[in-house]
Amino acid sequence: MFIIASAMQKDFHNHATLEMLKNIPDMTWTPSIPDRFAGMSEESLRRMLLTKGKQAHFEKTTLVGAAPDAFSWLDASPECMVVRDQDMCGSCWAFSTVGPFSDNRCFSMKDTKRVIYSEQYMISCDSNNLGCNGGYLNMDLTIGQYFLKKTGVPTDKCVSYKSGSKGVTGTCPITCDDKSPIVLVKSTNFEDVCTNEESIKVGITLGSLQTSITVYTDFMYYNGGIYQHKSGSVEGGLSVTFVGYGEENGVKFWVVRNAWGTSWGEKGYFRIIRGINDCDIENQCFLTSV
Repeated sequence: MFIIASAMQKDFHNHATLEMLKNIPDMTWTPSIPDRFAGMSEESLRRMLLTKGKQAHFEKTTLVGAAPDAFSWLDASPECMVVRDQDMCGSCWAFSTVGPFSDNRCFSMKDTKRVIYSEQYMISCDSNNLGCNGGYLNMDLTIGQYFLKKTGVPTDKCVSYKSGSKGVTGTCPITCDDKSPIVLVKSTNFEDVCTNEESIKVGITLGSLQTSITVYTDFMYYNGGIYQHKSGSVEGGLSVTFVGYGEENGVKFWVVRNAWGTSWGEKGYFRIIRGINDCDIENQCFLTSV
């Protein structure tokens, strides 16, 4: 029993892998052991990821227009941008669904200021998903979008995030935390605009986009710069949010928000090479209409 328990608690990160990554030539990103995951076991870290699955069939929309060479909502509307932390719950699917909904209501001034809507309500109440147990990556994106359109979510002030500390899904609440009535706010529609690079760029200028990546071992060592997969096997999937794009030293990139708090990556964001579908990030992305 002691041997089994020890194996389960093996740290995910190790210095041998870190040194190997540091010695890869022509790296456009900086590897390290992130403070966010220092000492975390393989089991605990993988609970934060989703299982890779086949992409759900959903009709795609190609957006056309004159997108600028570079654009970021961090510059265009910084007051609308908030980084959240899923903590120990495998709920990135909910954060990447509700986050862009919150963003886009702020961008469009449907809300007079940035309102944080409740990921917790979606995690606990969307019976077609698996709550803190994640589920299948591409299916979770589509299911979450349908829930947002058909059911909606209240504000985080009404139903605050509680699942992160213990990784427990929780039961669907019937009142706000303060026992007042729950008021649900819905999206009006959503569309998959990941048909090509230009369509994604145009989509980003209209609002932040829910997307996903295949997580390889080296991504878990990301500290900053323009990530490109270099080494390691598939660890799982992760739902994230497109918020911008640009180019640095001749390398095109997407700007992406994660839900691992502001101490991770580039203040909660990461950049990833653009135009080559690295880590499947250009496979499927949803523009949420508010």
